[in-house]
Amino acid sequence: MTSYLGNFLLWSSLFFAISQFFISRKINQQNLKFIGVSVIGLLISSTASFFLLMYAYVISDFSLLNVFQNSHTTKPLLYKVSGVWGNHEGSMLLWILVLTIFNYFIFKLNSKKNYFFILKSLETQALITIGFILFTVLTSNPFERMISNEQDGLGFNPILQDPALAIHPPLLYIGYVGFSAAFSMSIATLKLNNEEKILWFNYMKPFVVAAWSFLSIGIALGSIWAYYELGWGGWWFWDPVENASFMPWLLGTALLHSLIIVEKRKSLQAWVLFLSILTFLLSVVGTFLVRSGILTSVHTFALDPSRGIYILIFTALLGGYSLILFGNNSKKYFNKNYFTFFSKEGSILVNNILMVVVCSTVFLGTVYPLLIEALTSNKISVGEPYYNSTVVPIIMPAILIMGIGPILSWGKEDKLKIFKKILPSIFLTAIMTMIVFLFYQSYSLIGVAGITLAFWIIFNNIMILIKKVKNHSLGMIVAHLGIGLLILGITGSSVWQEEKISRMKINNNVQVNKYNIVFKEIKEIKRSNYLALQGNFVVHDNKKNIVTKLKPENRFYPITNIFTTEASIHTSLLGDLYIVIGEGNLNDGWVVRIYYNPLVIWIWIGAFAIFAGGIISVNSNLKKLKNLS
Repeated sequence: MTSYLGNFLLWSSLFFAISQFFISRKINQQNLKFIGVSVIGLLISSTASFFLLMYAYVISDFSLLNVFQNSHTTKPLLYKVSGVWGNHEGSMLLWILVLTIFNYFIFKLNSKKNYFFILKSLETQALITIGFILFTVLTSNPFERMISNEQDGLGFNPILQDPALAIHPPLLYIGYVGFSAAFSMSIATLKLNNEEKILWFNYMKPFVVAAWSFLSIGIALGSIWAYYELGWGGWWFWDPVENASFMPWLLGTALLHSLIIVEKRKSLQAWVLFLSILTFLLSVVGTFLVRSGILTSVHTFALDPSRGIYILIFTALLGGYSLILFGNNSKKYFNKNYFTFFSKEGSILVNNILMVVVCSTVFLGTVYPLLIEALTSNKISVGEPYYNSTVVPIIMPAILIMGIGPILSWGKEDKLKIFKKILPSIFLTAIMTMIVFLFYQSYSLIGVAGITLAFWIIFNNIMILIKKVKNHSLGMIVAHLGIGLLILGITGSSVWQEEKISRMKINNNVQVNKYNIVFKEIKEIKRSNYLALQGNFVVHDNKKNIVTKLKPENRFYPITNIFTTEASIHTSLLGDLYIVIGEGNLNDGWVVRIYYNPLVIWIWIGAFAIFAGGIISVNSNLKKLKNLS
């Protein structure tokens, strides 16, 4: 019954999407009434299909192949629910649901003034939705029936059974799919007649800000998961699938700041339309990388090449159509306004260029090994050394400019005035940088540059808040402060990380940084869905006071026959003490890896500040939209 109802809802979604596409092609204000039926029908049917699959997971309905392959009766309820999007088929259902939600919000913007623009946006949005529903129905149907009746399932990858990863994909998908609204609106803008004066950038901006904000927090939660679940002591590996989310974030950052120039100066309109197209296409390319089977990663879903070929063809068609349309119709959005470097718009433009260069560098490092393997059958590895030596030198000037950009005025400004504005920030940045290095007493070029740039951004934005400078968005200031805190955490955890690997027996101790760690005991524990060996480590400070007790585990999940390591972490504002226990026995002892990661918590604090700033900006931009209607 679940299978039949689920398939009916999927085909109903396809019907409503096709209906929306054809109705929106006929430009008539009355069509907005008719198209409302399709938009709401699409939203209801896609929502119902998604929650029907969730219900099947919750009750362990193993008549569905998808539930059988990815769930088990002993799995905790949270991971039964998150298991819906923790696999390829279910994740595509979530993707479609988010598409239809954004589709509905575009529809709600309609008015007598903008009906052509909204109809054309809905036409493109419907086309994208049709493509992904067809992909799901033809290659990735989550409602496929089991041939035999099974009493239990095969279980769910235990590495993915984690609270951060439970909410990471929905947030990431809101980011990816949110850029589809910007893409659809850019296509609609390119189809506008010269006489129609639609402030399209005001309609686009809240969608871009929302997508960028959710993509930011989605990436952050993924890095948090990698940090304490994978047990290697780091939070970013330059994994190709990590890069797949980072690339649209970089272009989304450039797009967001370019929209500010369009809004204030009516310049860079063609550039914004081009970025809107590229950002969403990169989001779909990320989907291709994750689902094509060409990558081996803990993040990837599918190993079926036919799925990858479908997405590749779909991306090529979308890209070809949109870029040809841009080439033919973008001339009317070009202008000859020139910027001075020492102006707000000049700083944004330079940062745009740097963000695109960084994105191109990451794209090359991600795709080049795949092309070499496809053409020559030779495998090459592009890893951390490449990215650190290429991305870091490019992104540092961007961070420097980011610090000063918000202080500058629109148009030309006197250089002496600029210097007077930034003088307090320079002074405070120098003092705080010296204090930090006196505390850690370890120096490196990257360390000095990173800490200096972090405080540079932080103090410049604090000065804006103190002086209450007009025309500055609170959301922008909070997000920029978050960037500064993020850089502080990245620098500290990268430059001053300490690592010690020891084979420890019971009652052995080891010294790491200011901590003395004693291995007290190891014991077996049993939970509903796994068995584990749990180490008990007592941590003392220099005065022999007990700071904390850490209990890392080696887990075995019998259902999936998988072993995992669970790190135990003591977190403070100054740094994390991070312990992972490996293989061993009572006679020889256990391999224990201990990391001290300074300032790493500021990465997550910064990421949440960025998200908060984005949400504040979404709210202020929605208020502007109300004034347009």
